Amino acid sequence: MRRCLALAILVTACPLVMAQAYKWKDAQGVTHYADTPPPGKVKYETVKTSGTAAAPAPATAPAAPAKAASTPPPPGIPVADNPANRTKLCDQLRKNMDVLGKDQVVSVDDGKGGTQPLDDAGKKRQVETTQAQMTLYCK
Repeated sequence: MRRCLALAILVTACPLVMAQAYKWKDAQGVTHYADTPPPGKVKYETVKTSGTAAAPAPATAPAAPAKAASTPPPPGIPVADNPANRTKLCDQLRKNMDVLGKDQVVSVDDGKGGTQPLDDAGKKRQVETTQAQMTLYCK
């Protein structure tokens, strides 16, 4: 019985140990992590994972909007680049700029299921990143 239990634990743990993550930077210098390589000919590096936690999620707005208006796709899943999705992305980026432009506390996802407040430097970085994304995706 103990051997069966040990075998069952090993079989379920093997995929976690063999997990693969990829890390790359986009044109704006934002670091991305995903379980699939980036699309296109983007230079990336392989990240070894311990199998105990997921790769950290980026704290910036996604580079592409969700297909469904209600739920965004999981990180690392590519979304079709079409006029409707570009419009949704640009609308979200404008909303982000409105929030970042106000004199209030702004929090971002910390990648661990919680939020982290941004200081002035972090807020400035978010504004720069959002402006760069607007320049790239919104005409």
